[in-house]
Amino acid sequence: MKLIIAGATSLLGTEIVRQSLHIREITQVVALARQTVHLDESIDSSKVRTFVIDDYGQYPDDVKAEFAGADACIWTVALTPLQADFDFTEVKRVCQDCTKLGFEAMYEAGPARPFRFIYLSAEGTPRDPTNDPVILPDFFIMRRNTELMVQRFPTEKEGVEVCIARPGVIANSTTWSRTLVVNLFRIINRFGRTLPNIQRSELAAAVLNQVMDGFEKETLLNADLVRLGRRELKLRSTPRL
Repeated sequence: MKLIIAGATSLLGTEIVRQSLHIREITQVVALARQTVHLDESIDSSKVRTFVIDDYGQYPDDVKAEFAGADACIWTVALTPLQADFDFTEVKRVCQDCTKLGFEAMYEAGPARPFRFIYLSAEGTPRDPTNDPVILPDFFIMRRNTELMVQRFPTEKEGVEVCIARPGVIANSTTWSRTLVVNLFRIINRFGRTLPNIQRSELAAAVLNQVMDGFEKETLLNADLVRLGRRELKLRSTPRL
């Protein structure tokens, strides 16, 4: 399998790259990032080709050439309300416009059939257009519209399969911004109800499992991802006969 990982230096992206190095079925990895991807020197990283790009909406010819024959893409690129000083125009461009432009660049390069594209969204993104969110409505409506846009890819391009992954809070992060988001939603989201959460290793294992074995369903909620991730990690830890 040839796999594209977009956002390879993100919290999740680095773990996906790390785990992909240990999966023999994945023979080529194209890692896209805004900065250099640092890999553990003790691990054989010969199957990874890293490309530092300035903009996820624009791809040089040498990067487009690497997309040819790809079997799947895991798209983790996004900005949150606590990034980019919440310039909504830029947040929307990165979250929505770049997702479409990135997908189109990959498709135009001639990927394998089927080409599996998994988009990382977030638990709680409203899908019902009659149920607008109270908190940060512009942001969450934009994320909803992005999900709907991704779901239309198979109707617009032949040989495409898509999946929306909706994890809750991704554990293993100590950044103040992510902690602030967690505390904020604990206060205002349903009066302190515990938020769905998932370990970073479980989420990476879950999305890797899905691009390799096929999508279980079009939208994977946090509980689905926890189940798939734990199952995948358990299978990997079982000695092969």
